[in-house]
Amino acid sequence: MYNNRISTAARYNLLTADIQKNEANYNRITQQLASGKKITSISDDPIAAVNIINTNRQLGQIETFNNNVAMGMKELDTLDDLMDLAGSYLSSAWDKAAQANNGTYGVSSLKALKTEIDEITKTMVDLANTEFNGNYMFAGANTKLLPYEMTDDGKILYTGTPHDNPDYVRQTEVADGVFEVINTTGDVVFGWYKDENDYSGVMGALKVLSNSIQEVIDAKEAKDPTAETAGYDKMRSTMDMFQQSLNEITTEQTKFGGVYNRLEMTESTLETNNENLTGYLSQIQEVDIAKAVSDWYQAQYAYQASLQVAAQTMNMSLLNYI
Repeated sequence: MYNNRISTAARYNLLTADIQKNEANYNRITQQLASGKKITSISDDPIAAVNIINTNRQLGQIETFNNNVAMGMKELDTLDDLMDLAGSYLSSAWDKAAQANNGTYGVSSLKALKTEIDEITKTMVDLANTEFNGNYMFAGANTKLLPYEMTDDGKILYTGTPHDNPDYVRQTEVADGVFEVINTTGDVVFGWYKDENDYSGVMGALKVLSNSIQEVIDAKEAKDPTAETAGYDKMRSTMDMFQQSLNEITTEQTKFGGVYNRLEMTESTLETNNENLTGYLSQIQEVDIAKAVSDWYQAQYAYQASLQVAAQTMNMSLLNYI
């Protein structure tokens, strides 16, 4: 015959296990209320814990991408402002070239005009040497080296990465595996001037204009009509050069305007993704306070009840000895 009675040791083990289970549940809910988090260790809910880790990783990536987008937009804003200024100074020089080409200016007026052109040239070089966030904006990849130098013999040299070298590109990651180019080079925006046979862009146009004005001045003073005509011919050639230079600057502005628009759309997408992931994280991680308080009272009652049952069952009460 089997003995159906449960031994004292077995009963003690069952009651102890029940107390430990209720105590653990009570402590877990107490910790949730204190931290405001449903999951305080991976053992609470391994699947949810993994989801929280992955979601936090994605949110960290979004923060990095947001910072990259914000910095890229600031740099592109600055780039656009500089090219606006370059276009403005170019237009001013273009107007002065038209004035000089009318053939009515005397020597003193031409000298004054040349001085203005030379000042515009210096300003244009300063623009081309602008820094943003510690980097020279038009230097290509050589962002720590001054991209433009005016030499004593009248040259305007570009020492940055040339545009035909693909290594000039600086790009920023704005989404997972998505990169945007946020820089250009000085040689494509401003050009250079080495000599009468090697020049380009607005720098070349300004120097050719200045030199041709000087040639006309010298010819007038020497009363040499042939040289004067040649000077005016060279001066007139700069009109097309200024037009081409303005077109090049406008092309770059348009290109980077498109990049800026894409960054704005990316910023909006990142913001939406951040809101969605934050909401999801809150759903799986944050405690519903009202429900947690109710659960806490129930867990407390269950824990106290298990202690009372154990005391009565195991004859632990002092009343049994009175």
